[in-house]
Amino acid sequence: MSFKKTITTTIALGLLTASVLSTNVVSAATSSEAQEAITANKNATNDLLKQIESANTEVIGLDQKISTNALKIADQEAAITKANNQIESLSGQITDAQKEVSKRTVVLKKQLVTLQEKSGDAVSGNVYVDFLLNSNDLSDLVSRSFTINKLNQASKEALDDVNSAKAKLSGLKTEQENTKASLVATKTDLEKQKANLESLKSEADQKQTALSQKINDNKDELTALQADFDKASTEEADAAAKKAADDANNAKKDTPQPTSIDTPSDNKGGTSVFSGNGKVAGNSAGNSYAWGQCTWYVKSVAPWAGNNWGNGAQWGASAAAAGFTVNHIPAAGAIVSFAGGQMVGSWAADGAYGHVAYVQSYNAATGTITITQGGMGFSNPAGPNTQTISNAGAFTYIHN
Repeated sequence: MSFKKTITTTIALGLLTASVLSTNVVSAATSSEAQEAITANKNATNDLLKQIESANTEVIGLDQKISTNALKIADQEAAITKANNQIESLSGQITDAQKEVSKRTVVLKKQLVTLQEKSGDAVSGNVYVDFLLNSNDLSDLVSRSFTINKLNQASKEALDDVNSAKAKLSGLKTEQENTKASLVATKTDLEKQKANLESLKSEADQKQTALSQKINDNKDELTALQADFDKASTEEADAAAKKAADDANNAKKDTPQPTSIDTPSDNKGGTSVFSGNGKVAGNSAGNSYAWGQCTWYVKSVAPWAGNNWGNGAQWGASAAAAGFTVNHIPAAGAIVSFAGGQMVGSWAADGAYGHVAYVQSYNAATGTITITQGGMGFSNPAGPNTQTISNAGAFTYIHN
């Protein structure tokens, strides 16, 4: 519970920070004011990008915990099934032992009844007593007594053994039932943890979406501010040109003029115009990444990617800032970004730089993606190096 509270508090603080960073589209009266607003906007966007990167790391961590939790639940279910089978087997053995006890009890009763039966020509009328009285001598009497006692003792021991086995089986069954109850309780706890983790992941996804929307809002504001800057700069340039023309005309009035009034005036006031295009364009021409790096390979197969997106782990945040759709939904043709230290199949991405690759195909049934990639760690640094990895939903995807 404390874990969930901690993460929830972090998410709430992140959303609060995003709210504080958000600004309404403003209108600047002068170029210097517009420039200050543009700088503030870019600083706010950079802060949002850092928060998106942090939120992305958080989502990846939660995905990994959910996967681990699911494996634990599967193990518990297998153990419960095994315990049920053992309980069923022990129940059958206990039933068989109970039948054996009943059989042996019947046999003993018959023996007792036989010993008590009377015989017409017997001395005492009791089979047991007559068997002893008909002894030939003392040695025969002892032998007959020993035989009878041995038979009775054997029957008793057999019955005791069966009862003991039955009791032991009952104890084992109780032990297995207790084990099953413990396994069921553990599974229930794991399922609660899974529900909590999925709830936290949903909140983290919402946080990412909110931050991405803030960045889009900032981009709209930046475009408006750039337009204000261009307008203010143009107006200021026009005003400066007009003032210069007025000053020139005033100076001309104070200067003696030619007497011919037919001399045309060549002094015409001109204007200097400074203007911009009013939008921010992505730098995607060519491939500025170093040859043999994973970023170089992906840029070469996905030319629509930007040239200034940084290391592999930073591509998701950079792409979101550039207006691309970024999420955890795998798709062929997308770019996949791995956080620092995140597992790429059987190996881990660099702890500082992460990794980036191109998605060739996605198998929804198995939850796997097939990627091609480059990098100095491969025998072919320039790629393509093909690999199929599982747990596809744990990674960050950039869609064109």
